[in-house]
Amino acid sequence: CPWAGCEKTFNRFYNLKSHYRTHSGERPFTCEICHLKFARNHDLKRHKRCHTGQKPFVCPVCNKNFSRQDALNRH
Repeated sequence: CPWAGCEKTFNRFYNLKSHYRTHSGERPFTCEICHLKFARNHDLKRHKRCHTGQKPFVCPVCNKNFSRQDALNRH
C-alpha cells in the first residue's frame, strides 16, 4: 500500500484499491434507498439486506435465519 506508514501488500490490484479507500475515505458505493455510502461494493450489498429483510444464512440446528454470516457464526 502506498499510504505512508501502511505496509500491507496485496496480490491483486482491486484488493489494493479497495484497501486504499480505508485511508482516503473514498466511498463510491451508495445505497439508493437510504443514501449511506460504502468503500466496498461487497459492504453495500450486505447493507441492502437490512432494507429487503433478506436473511440467507440459516442455522443448521434450529433453522433460524440471519442476514449476515458473522451473525450466524456468533449464534
